[in-house]
Amino acid sequence: MPHINQTALRNFIQDDTELLGDLASLFAQALGDCTVRLNLAVDNCDASVLHETAHQLKSRLGYLSASGLQELAQSVETKGKENQLDDIRPIVAELLAGIQEMMVELRELTGMPLAYSTDE
Repeated sequence: MPHINQTALRNFIQDDTELLGDLASLFAQALGDCTVRLNLAVDNCDASVLHETAHQLKSRLGYLSASGLQELAQSVETKGKENQLDDIRPIVAELLAGIQEMMVELRELTGMPLAYSTDE
């Protein structure tokens, strides 16, 4: 199932492939850090970091017209804000798995490798 609404994305970028490449590159550059922060926040039950990082991801996913993933990020953000972390691990896992799938879509759309690192 595609995560990116390609029609909405094309409308947003007005078919500017250079802009798409820039957006995809910026997302990929931030993704490693966001992934590490989310995983550490889950492991440490850090609601504040979950809230903040999910909020950042939600915004970035919006630029890429990935509304389903954006909704998952919103769920993580809300749970972090409300300090409701009992069932957060599977939601974060679903979000990160979906983002991995979306990265494949982005690579295909842009023709770029879009590598990212989770090294600190």
